[in-house]
Amino acid sequence: MSNIEDTIYNLPNEEYHRGERFKDFLSSTQIKDYIVSPKFARYKALHPEMFEISIEASEKGSLYHDAMESLVNTGTLDKWRNNLLVFEPPINPKTGCPYGRDTQKYQIALIEAKESNPGKTLTSTTDIQLVETMVYELLNNCRDTSKQIRQILKWGKAEVSHFVEYEGCKFKYRPDVETAKKIVDWKTLAVDDLHEETVNRTIAKFHYGISAAFYQFFEHERTGVWKEFYWVMQQKTAPYDAVFVSAANWAFHLEDGIVKMGASALAFKKLLDQHVYCTQNNDFDGAQIFIQPGFKGRRIMVPDTPAFEKNKMFNFYNNQEQQRINPPNKGTWEWNNTMLLHQQKQNRSPQHLPHHNHPFLLPHQPFQYN
Repeated sequence: MSNIEDTIYNLPNEEYHRGERFKDFLSSTQIKDYIVSPKFARYKALHPEMFEISIEASEKGSLYHDAMESLVNTGTLDKWRNNLLVFEPPINPKTGCPYGRDTQKYQIALIEAKESNPGKTLTSTTDIQLVETMVYELLNNCRDTSKQIRQILKWGKAEVSHFVEYEGCKFKYRPDVETAKKIVDWKTLAVDDLHEETVNRTIAKFHYGISAAFYQFFEHERTGVWKEFYWVMQQKTAPYDAVFVSAANWAFHLEDGIVKMGASALAFKKLLDQHVYCTQNNDFDGAQIFIQPGFKGRRIMVPDTPAFEKNKMFNFYNNQEQQRINPPNKGTWEWNNTMLLHQQKQNRSPQHLPHHNHPFLLPHQPFQYN
């Protein structure tokens, strides 16, 4: 059993994700790597630096979540604002424009700003204004959704880190918001609408349902309670609309005392079982693991031809003679009859026809001259 507490409050985000104490704990993001293959999941776990997202993307992604964490835990954005540092890159005197992120001047100025402001999150005025606008719209201009969000803020606790052991393996999760009965995850989307079709497509594309099932399962392991899981999905662009989305049909759902499993819960359980097997046996197979063994254990992929390939049709039109003897929209049998007639008129034997057409030249079916 690990000597780490099962719940830690106010754990810095950087330490939770990259701290030495927690490197052996698997997250919901990492378990989804088994969808590629156990081999990939293992390699990525051992070489995380090769799969880091850009600093700029990381900063922008965490800015909104940090604002919501401040709002949930303190009731205002003051904590979030106090932790920000607006970084203005130096100006190139030749162009009058700021130096690019990849230039030496920019990097030197960035390092100096970080060293003189330890613990601060570097950002821009534009990004701060965007987040503040999104938060305002979420809390005030989404009608019933806004009311539900305000209720969550009233009773929730944000960014609490949890650690669980299961079947000899270690896991960690850190809900955006949790209450006594709910887990809520903030999602910002670059979409034109928030219709059900769009929401479902987004959940499927990023495997959000698997993460939801991960959180629910280990929360139940830790507390014995099956909590309902919800996403708050908000547009990144005006009008910054939002919807409150239940994961009941995707993940775990308790109904009349029975725990029902949606498609993502079933997928999560397969991934979990595979991770446990791989860890216990130190056996991390590659992509061949998705191919069922055949004769003498051989694994050979036999892909089915996609429908769009089966339905492809095309003709060749090389010259006028070819078009005369191979007119458009002729069937295979009619084409062979025409070709044979053409050959006979030129006193050439059928063996001059392409070999692959021979099966269509059945001797008991006479050919008719037009």
